[in-house]
Amino acid sequence: MKKYLFLSLWLILLLAACQPAPDQTAAQPPLASTSVAPTPTLAVTTSVPDESTAVPTTAATAVPQNATAVATQPTLSHPQFSNLTLLPKGSSDNPEPLQPYVPFTTVELYAIWDYSGMTATDQVERLWYFNGDLWLERSEPWDMAKYGANGRVEDIYLYDYEPKLRSGDYRLVLKVNGVELASAEHTIPAFTAGPISHPDTVLIAAVQNHKTLVVRQLDGTTAAWESFGDIVDLAWLPGGQYLVYSEQIVVNPELPGTLGLRHNLWRHNVTTGLKQLLATTDEDLHSPVVSPDGRHLALYSGTLYGDACFVDANLHIMALTADGQRADLIDLADFSGLPVVDGAMPQPNLFGPGDGPFDPVPGEWIDDQTLATRLVWYCSQSDAAGVYALDVDGRTAEKTGELEHP
Repeated sequence: MKKYLFLSLWLILLLAACQPAPDQTAAQPPLASTSVAPTPTLAVTTSVPDESTAVPTTAATAVPQNATAVATQPTLSHPQFSNLTLLPKGSSDNPEPLQPYVPFTTVELYAIWDYSGMTATDQVERLWYFNGDLWLERSEPWDMAKYGANGRVEDIYLYDYEPKLRSGDYRLVLKVNGVELASAEHTIPAFTAGPISHPDTVLIAAVQNHKTLVVRQLDGTTAAWESFGDIVDLAWLPGGQYLVYSEQIVVNPELPGTLGLRHNLWRHNVTTGLKQLLATTDEDLHSPVVSPDGRHLALYSGTLYGDACFVDANLHIMALTADGQRADLIDLADFSGLPVVDGAMPQPNLFGPGDGPFDPVPGEWIDDQTLATRLVWYCSQSDAAGVYALDVDGRTAEKTGELEHP
């Protein structure tokens, strides 16, 4: 029995010895198999796709777009206009530069502006308005060869050399590709009397919008004074310090035409602004013409209204002292040598050669003491009408010529 037990135990041990022994390193395969086969497969199918979609895709998309824009797209347009200004210039033959003030006569109006970001594909529109209404319209491609992308435009302007640009409100609108980028306005004022230049100075005087007396030097220095009535006539006195002008006053608005109008006569100091009244509306003196030495003023009086053989107009000469004070007032009746015509009296001829045009000028000074004036005797058959020389010192009149006829 013991023999069989021993044999069984020996047989079991023998069978166990014949079985292959388990590999103690099986949990740690060779490095070659770990890096080459299993690990890349897991990386591709699990963790890598999430990251590769986010990062490489962004980079790959961004780079080709930049490359395409540089290679095939034209320069982008980013037009900008700024500092648009409308500046007037007095006359085409005057070398003076553009002025930052309003000249008395405007024949050119320039548009000046800065620009940037322009390209040859841009379309520029210029819309000019006059007194609120579209007046001129221009549309043209941007001239890159002339102006470039950035710079300043100084050669765009309106002009009218004969007689001048009309007074009124001007406005310019600038558009690029249909989009408004800038606008500017400028007003050319209405000068209702003048301008007149002093022959010995750089001073210029004019009346703006009937009531504003404006005196300006060539450098643009300007002074202005408001008048109660309309300033209708003005003239320089010698020296350039004083102006003399007539101020029109409405004394009776119910009367038609000039019948309700009268005039004050003023002597105005353009340095101090002070003025001196030489004659009131009771005398109604106006239309002054100054003698060369400034000591006499040829003047009209009356409304210049005519009715058949009667004309409300008379000629006078005012004498002034050396300091400009009124000294004397001389009438036509004070001159000897004028013809006596039955049923008629001498009166100033208010018309030019022949029967027109209406040209109410008291006369022309031949020298400091002698005024040449046109006189008529209305509704008479006399040949007394003509050009007369009035000698202020001697109070004499002498006919020097006939009135011109057409």
